[in-house]
Amino acid sequence: MIQKIDIHLHPKEDDPLMEKYLRIMDKHNVVAGVVHGVESEAFKRDFDSNAAVLKVIKAHPGRFYGTVCVNFGKGVDKTLDMIKRFGDDGVIGIKLFPNLNFDPNDDKYEPIWQEVEKRKMLVLSHCGWLNPNTKAPETRIASLDGASPFHFEVPARRHAGINFIFAHFGGGATYLETLVLTSRLKNCFADTCPGWGRWVFENDMAGLKSMFRSQLLYGTDNAGENYGLDDIWWTDKLTSMGFTYGDLQWYFYENAKKLLKIA
Repeated sequence: MIQKIDIHLHPKEDDPLMEKYLRIMDKHNVVAGVVHGVESEAFKRDFDSNAAVLKVIKAHPGRFYGTVCVNFGKGVDKTLDMIKRFGDDGVIGIKLFPNLNFDPNDDKYEPIWQEVEKRKMLVLSHCGWLNPNTKAPETRIASLDGASPFHFEVPARRHAGINFIFAHFGGGATYLETLVLTSRLKNCFADTCPGWGRWVFENDMAGLKSMFRSQLLYGTDNAGENYGLDDIWWTDKLTSMGFTYGDLQWYFYENAKKLLKIA
């Protein structure tokens, strides 16, 4: 069974230290995972997933890595404060969600990118699903600026020390932007997290065969006991696209290992 690193996980309220999940990972040879918070306000929930991430990574160092979920729309100062506080507590990156009401290309966010680069953090940008609020579906989408991978091109060019990961392959409608950026910038990556991340492959969307093998990342949104089926599906799909066994190793393990600086 091939080794795997799951680049896209979330903390669970019913498994606060993710100990049950870790046992599932062991069963399926998932040697590490990156746990991302979700902004509680977006879902009108009381669960503080950023705090939960800290508990998980401190309980299982070397197995779980974490990011802090930030919302640029709340302002530069608040975002910087969260990056510094959670960075000092051990997170290795930031997750951007929801990607609404801000443009990461705006120069006013330059202090954030500078802080992220100084701390050698990675960035995972949630892409695809624009309105996160299932409990208040009437919430107005005032701006879609942050939703598109192309809006990260300038920050990625300016800050070669930051690795940008476009979750869910950058979204169904904008997956081609992900292909363009990953073909031009070595610090841009994409994960294959469901639904859009898997959808583009299920539908054999144009251009996918040109995706650089070194910039594709395995992520599942907590596959759990379905890791085995997931492993088979991706192995078959990518092999049908011309991936060698070595390419599969890069996808499932080596690319994330390099990003996480695992010895």
